[in-house]
Amino acid sequence: MAFFHTEVANGIYLISSDLGGPDGGGRSMLPGKATANSYLVEGRDKALLFDSAVNEPGLAQYVQTVTDKPVMPVLSHGHIDHIYYLEDFPEVWLHPADLPLLRGKGIGSRRVKPMPTVHELADGDVIDLGGRLLDVIHIPGHTMGSVLLLDRDTRVLLSGDTGTRRLLYGISGHVPTEAFCRQLHALESRPFDWMYSAHDRCALPKDHLHTMIDAIQNDLPTAKRVFSIPFWGGLRCFTRGKETELSYFDMAYWGKRR
Repeated sequence: MAFFHTEVANGIYLISSDLGGPDGGGRSMLPGKATANSYLVEGRDKALLFDSAVNEPGLAQYVQTVTDKPVMPVLSHGHIDHIYYLEDFPEVWLHPADLPLLRGKGIGSRRVKPMPTVHELADGDVIDLGGRLLDVIHIPGHTMGSVLLLDRDTRVLLSGDTGTRRLLYGISGHVPTEAFCRQLHALESRPFDWMYSAHDRCALPKDHLHTMIDAIQNDLPTAKRVFSIPFWGGLRCFTRGKETELSYFDMAYWGKRR
């Protein structure tokens, strides 16, 4: 396995592994099977790494082959698959609601030790990389501290596990789906054209948010497939469309019935 990167927009680089690409091709960018992606955004003065999401040692070192600028690590949220080798970074930025996940509390968490210095992010924060501004958008649902980053220059939204083709919902705090859908609807009014998520390499159009809202409102209430987590219970699941299509949406829901 080797890290690789590709520029998906001006100064925004997707970083992933060439093992197990979405269609069997290690570096394919097509829609298909789930992948694990970090994103590097480069400004004039520094760069930002969004998630430590590739489960192989050396991401911190690899990033320095892509940019020679100081790197600011930011987490979309605190789940275990977004904090691989987080100990390699001396500091990290995330929403404080997800700090318990870094302390090993809850499903999908891992205790990070030693813990990097943690800087808190809040909804409405603006990150200035030097001539490049990123807006922080907090949308609880996947976790209570999930954030997205909107790059004003390219009109690209880095959407983590919130704007996605695969939504795991409710295992790290419960937000009523009505409130989550209102947040997604509000997100539609933001000035962006494409989303890049943590587990697909393909660009998702803005109208994928409408697909998510429609599926949550109409498909989730009648979902009957159940995935069981030992000692915790079952998640209701449904799938809309084909995995090789951009409009594919898969959801696993744990908690109260809406």
